Amino acid sequence: MTPKTLTIGMATYDDYDGVYFTAQAIRLYHPEVTATTEILVIDNHPEGPCAMELKALGNWIDGYRYIPWNRTSGTSVRDLVFREAEGEFVLCVDSHVLFAPGALGRLHEYLAAHPDTPDLLQGPLLYDDLRSMSTHMEPRWSSGMYGVWGTDERAADVNAPPFEIGMHGLGVFGCRRSAWPGFNPRLKGFGCEEGYIQEKFRRAGGRALCLPFLRWVHRFGRPRGTSYENAWEDRIRNYMIVARELGRDGSDVIDHFRAHLGAETVKSIAASIAVELRNPFSFFDAIYCIDRGNDAGRWQAALAQFENAGIAARIRRFPFTPTPADPHIGGALAHRAVVQEASRLGLRNVLVFEDDVVLTRDAQAHLQRSLTELGGRDWDLLYLGACCWNRTYPLAQGCAHLEEAGAVTALHAIAYHESIYSRILDQVPADIPSMQKWLKAHHGLDQYFANAVTEKKFLLSPLVASSAQLMPFESEDFRERVA
Repeated sequence: MTPKTLTIGMATYDDYDGVYFTAQAIRLYHPEVTATTEILVIDNHPEGPCAMELKALGNWIDGYRYIPWNRTSGTSVRDLVFREAEGEFVLCVDSHVLFAPGALGRLHEYLAAHPDTPDLLQGPLLYDDLRSMSTHMEPRWSSGMYGVWGTDERAADVNAPPFEIGMHGLGVFGCRRSAWPGFNPRLKGFGCEEGYIQEKFRRAGGRALCLPFLRWVHRFGRPRGTSYENAWEDRIRNYMIVARELGRDGSDVIDHFRAHLGAETVKSIAASIAVELRNPFSFFDAIYCIDRGNDAGRWQAALAQFENAGIAARIRRFPFTPTPADPHIGGALAHRAVVQEASRLGLRNVLVFEDDVVLTRDAQAHLQRSLTELGGRDWDLLYLGACCWNRTYPLAQGCAHLEEAGAVTALHAIAYHESIYSRILDQVPADIPSMQKWLKAHHGLDQYFANAVTEKKFLLSPLVASSAQLMPFESEDFRERVA
């Protein structure tokens, strides 16, 4: 097999026709690159009508890979193209893009000449007349979107040298895989990446470049509409999230949408977003809840807990592997699987609940105090709740609300930092027979953490989470904070 230098990846939602013609056009009209190019498809609706045929394309197209993904949804799923790519370089395209003759061959030549490039690479959008083009976007608001198409005449010459741009549409964009800075994992739905991702490259020491030869045509017409949800609430929320990430106040976002949608409509949306962004649980890149799947009432009770904490919309429901002979096996496998997914997605940290979790009314306030003290510290594990076995633990140095966790157990509310992902994935087995043997030695994943992880693990003080099973053993003070 010839090594794949370039991955051309698409994240798609019920767009079989687009994927088909984009993939086949690459093979028909750019044969000079197909031997060293893989085609990667991320199907964001694998339960949909196109999934079977999208997967079946792999039977016909060499170097084609199909990955189903429904854990998150929206345009930021394109992040997974870069995470899953096997090529040294990645070109992410919309699943209805066609390239001008020679564009991909010249891109291969450019990448060979610039193997260490830290830049984001884009090219001119050709309109349907195949003459008019847009080389970038101007940084201003219009009709609910940041960015207005613009043209730099330097791109009129296909042989012109690359030039720097501020922002551009993301129908086609690429980089060296190791230079990809990632989208914010809190994004969902449609919109906000234009301008944002170019700025992230600049802050990482790269540039956003227009390569005049990298010309592409984009199907804008949608006579049958779109099958995915495109909600204003998601779009405004995304813009506010990236504004905060980039250190901006986001006032321009609210001002534009007030003018576009009306002050009253935006008032309630903005208020809801402000509450979410102030919530200390927003510290975590993702929040999962492991669902045992055998008690609908328990899941509904967990959702009520999350609603009270203001995080219900962020919960990613994660299935539990049934192991009736020993539920500890399924629980440990589920935690490991969440960590594996967090590593796969490049999450810096992840909070994991189990579906019998009980949260205190004051969880937000106490979490905020502890996270303030956690800031700047190296950490592997953070317990929001635990079984402390009537022991007390010392406060972390300089802290009044964060303790150094000792041999605590229970995993109903625990956060994992990326610094411990590889250790867990290396040392904790991934299948039922191996886990059964492993647990004979370690007696539980929580016991493994208690005894084998001796540093960089912390405990909230006071605790803000328990479980239905542990509630009878909690202190009177804790029970009062729950009631």
